[in-house]
Amino acid sequence: MDILADLNEPQRRAVAHTDGPLLVLAGAGSGKTRVITRRVGYLIGAAVPPDNILAITFTNKAAQEMRQRVHAMDCPPGATICTFHSLCARLLREFAAEANLSSNYTIYDRADQLKILKEAIGRADLPAGTFVPSKVSAVISGAKTELNSAEQFAAEAADFRSKNIARIYRLYEQLLASNNALDFDDLLLRMAYLLRDRPDIRRILSRRYRYILIDEYQDTNRAQYILAHGIAVDHENICATGDPDQSIYTWRGADINNILEFETDYPNATVIRLEENYRSTKPILTAASHLIFHNKMRKEKALWTRRVGGVDIHVAYCDDEHAEADLLARRISARGASGGSYSEVAVFYRINALSRVLEEALIRASIPYRIARGVEFYNRKVVKDVLAYLKLLVNPQDDLSCLRIINTPARGIGSTTIKRLRDLAAAKEISLLEASRRVQEANLSTAATKKVSAFRELIDSLGSGLTGPVRDVMESVVKRTGLQEALGEDKEQARQDLANIDELISTAAEFDEAPQDESADRPTAIGHYLHKVSLVSDVDHFNGTGGAVTLMTLHAAKGLEFPAVFIVGCESGLLPFERPDTPQPLYKGTEKLEEERRLAFVGMTRAMDELTLTCAKSRMIRGRSLPQAASQFLTEIGTESVTVEDFTTARPVAALHGRRKGRYYEDVEQRRLIEAMADAAEVPPQYEYLKVGSKVYHATFGSGRVVQISQPWPVTRAKVEFHQCGTKTLLLRLAKLELI
Repeated sequence: MDILADLNEPQRRAVAHTDGPLLVLAGAGSGKTRVITRRVGYLIGAAVPPDNILAITFTNKAAQEMRQRVHAMDCPPGATICTFHSLCARLLREFAAEANLSSNYTIYDRADQLKILKEAIGRADLPAGTFVPSKVSAVISGAKTELNSAEQFAAEAADFRSKNIARIYRLYEQLLASNNALDFDDLLLRMAYLLRDRPDIRRILSRRYRYILIDEYQDTNRAQYILAHGIAVDHENICATGDPDQSIYTWRGADINNILEFETDYPNATVIRLEENYRSTKPILTAASHLIFHNKMRKEKALWTRRVGGVDIHVAYCDDEHAEADLLARRISARGASGGSYSEVAVFYRINALSRVLEEALIRASIPYRIARGVEFYNRKVVKDVLAYLKLLVNPQDDLSCLRIINTPARGIGSTTIKRLRDLAAAKEISLLEASRRVQEANLSTAATKKVSAFRELIDSLGSGLTGPVRDVMESVVKRTGLQEALGEDKEQARQDLANIDELISTAAEFDEAPQDESADRPTAIGHYLHKVSLVSDVDHFNGTGGAVTLMTLHAAKGLEFPAVFIVGCESGLLPFERPDTPQPLYKGTEKLEEERRLAFVGMTRAMDELTLTCAKSRMIRGRSLPQAASQFLTEIGTESVTVEDFTTARPVAALHGRRKGRYYEDVEQRRLIEAMADAAEVPPQYEYLKVGSKVYHATFGSGRVVQISQPWPVTRAKVEFHQCGTKTLLLRLAKLELI
């Protein structure tokens, strides 16, 4: 095929650029994925060996799309197209000895990280209420993103809290090491250290990857910046593609200055702007451009489209969150009645707490919906159980996985037996699995010794069959461990669990069939599969089909597009978002406000044909209906092609007492109660995906279905219809429910 065919002039120049640094400023919907993949094809056509090309993006979904497009161009295989994390996982296996690692290391997901952190906090003899694992995790993650080791963090700790977190950090690292495990941040950290400390490895990678293409460059953090520039420093054949106006991940370490200062890093860089938008109508682009123009930290671009016409943007003011949700339900229903598909509609919100009322309105209107959270599948109990067996087989030092499955399914190994095995492991400085092999030293009863020995023999037997395809290994685990036979007496729940197991086996089969170099390495294929599963992100499995309305956060919407988009909660304190513990109002913090404005810009530019922004006059916060102030962003989008709809009703005169008159009323002290919604972002990972309709399991009441969720965290209550004992209302932080 003609690589340069059907490209506009700036796209052609970007694709045809070969040697030297290149910055492609790609506006929203400007076809940057096409440019990156065509550039891969162009380089190969220019006699660059495919294995000298490295294309990096941020999600597995985006990487897969790039691979498919390159394959469709009939390019010979060999180019490395992957995420930063998967690249580092691959390289750390290759250079495991140099990185002081074992190549069979486990990658812990967020839930596993928090379990290890909780244990570290306990070992530090610190109160869990003061040092919350999720908040400590954020601090440690930030340190690792900045390439600060536990020792460096401790050296810089100046106050009581920082010094204690330094102790936790050190213990956390020790626990990871004893489990032969890494967390997500370690993948980048360890590889960046390797490039820094081993010039020979850096040169090997620089010769291997002669041409580097980085997508979403505005989202890179310090570790990713060091990795990219470390590999490219010898040849400077680095192409960075991105848009400062879409930098929305500062909270996880992204540094917008990486793209803003690219020309400082590479003074001879070629800069190409992609400004023609192929996605949205002119009214949508006009409003979004008016909004982002208020930012200072950006590179000037002028988005435009050849599309003719387009309906006005609608800005709707409602009385409260219920009126807002009902308005959306009516309009979505009307769209469906006129022939539109529900899958063409998306509803975005700033924080997950806003989804509850929306879900209830959609249920009442019989509108199918789904919340786009791709990792939900891998958080289901039966799926995590199967994967824990595989992890232990690959990495016998993984005590976390061993603890999960030593009595799953139930085999009579109780808490006393497990405690004695853990005590033995600690005393002998061995893994829990190794302790099960030395069970005679654990002072157990004859019956307990026999049960532990049977478990160890099962694991040893399963471990001898890891050389076949991943699917075969997984099926063997499911059958021989008894997981399938122990699905329970509840026929409906058993059916769901079996369907989840079948789906998991399908992912293994897809891995086996994938044309990847890794999957051909059968002795370690199962480890590669587990690494791939561990790196699944929130939207990797989102495909926009299925005839259902999509609900998601604005952050999750990045990279997607829908014919019709609703953005709810356009109120001060929600969008832009302001935490209650912020020392000063958000609007006085320019950098934070600009990121919130970029987030709104990203949401608006996901819309192809229709865009509606909604705002509530009042919203229920911690059981109280509080007045809301309209977001300043609703003014900043301008008035061109914007239709304002006011559905609010008049308020009694008495309600105006003590407040300024106008459509919205602002009480600064009451606005601080927004912390209930801020706290919603701190919901423990085991409840992050809990919603009305979720299937759950309780140790006492058995399996059931959630029929109602009320109140913000930490006083969230769930009403559950249990199959065996009827309806119960449970306080979630004490209930220990498991999603199934």
